Amino acid sequence: MPATLTSLRADTLRLTHDDVAYEPIASDAALGALMLALDLLGRDAFDTAAMRYADRVALVPALDAARQYGLILQRHVDRADRAAPLLPPSVQLDDAYAWVHAAAALAPEAERDRFCWRLARRLGANPWCDERPAIALANQQFGMFEEGFAEIEARAAAAGAAVTEAVEPETAPVAAGDDAGPPAIELGEMRDDAPQA
Repeated sequence: MPATLTSLRADTLRLTHDDVAYEPIASDAALGALMLALDLLGRDAFDTAAMRYADRVALVPALDAARQYGLILQRHVDRADRAAPLLPPSVQLDDAYAWVHAAAALAPEAERDRFCWRLARRLGANPWCDERPAIALANQQFGMFEEGFAEIEARAAAAGAAVTEAVEPETAPVAAGDDAGPPAIELGEMRDDAPQA
């Protein structure tokens, strides 16, 4: 599903993706880092054709500029030599660091930990070439730690499973020898008339 970009007051923007709103975006660099984090650097990531004309005139150039920042970051984080940066001469490592942290701060509080872990994994090992954490935000540090991210993912999966169990219908027990009817089909059992994959 394409992401949407909306103009807000005071020359800021809102990016909405997978029903999560990231706002207020105040710079092309922060938007570019956010697009990298959400894997939205492709030309078809935003439905620009659905925008109103006035919005399209203002937002399409902003998207193009932000995409350039995102591609700069993408080239850097995908570099083979993790000990040295891979940035244009006009961009300092601290600039890229600031772009990423501006994007991380845009995530809603309820989604921020999960977003930062995902972004840290996207940045890869030693993104800033000096062994500091990928993201340091609000007294928390996020790095490319599989166990930390796995713990968050496991909690999310457990919460999803609990919701599923809560809505599953209960089957009343059938006494032995009861001829009231055929046995109930358990969830997940294949019916003979079900379409095959």
